[in-house]
Amino acid sequence: MLVKEFLTKDPAKTKEGSRVCDTRELMEDKNFRIIFVVDGEERLSGFLTYDSIKDKPGEREIDDFVSRSTLHTQVDDPIDKAVSIIREYGLMVLPVVDGERKLVGVLTPGKLFEEFSELLNFGEGGFWLTLEYEDSDSFDRLLSVMGEHDVEILSLLNSTDEERNRMILKIGKVDDSEELKRSLEKVMTDE
Repeated sequence: MLVKEFLTKDPAKTKEGSRVCDTRELMEDKNFRIIFVVDGEERLSGFLTYDSIKDKPGEREIDDFVSRSTLHTQVDDPIDKAVSIIREYGLMVLPVVDGERKLVGVLTPGKLFEEFSELLNFGEGGFWLTLEYEDSDSFDRLLSVMGEHDVEILSLLNSTDEERNRMILKIGKVDDSEELKRSLEKVMTDE
């Protein structure tokens, strides 16, 4: 999955050299706490917060107040990279640029949550099932049991680390949940 699949296009932006009063008015009208600054070629220069200009003289240019942050992601970056940046720096918005550093969109935790909620079928009924397993053969056997019982799998997440391996499933339809439970327990105890 790439960043371009999750970005919000047409981000709030203003140009270098803009007057403080115009930028402040734009931010107030749109209720923005942050706005991105681009140069004449639409390349990302930095960002402004509302607090950084709210008390500044209106006729001044914004350039003296721009934070020249280098944090951004590119449209073709893996979404994992962007999420890591958002998490590491506690960002509420991450600018997205193309190969020429032109601002094309933003990523927000809210948008990511919305997209992943849809991918994981949150709010669509069903139930979650977490199964721990030993190795890839156990993983395959657990999936095979699901197939044998004609289980409707709405979502499947796989988490592996040094301490444990977990398969997390969102299950829709199950014909005989007790029989499924017995079959899963048999696979788990045979490991």
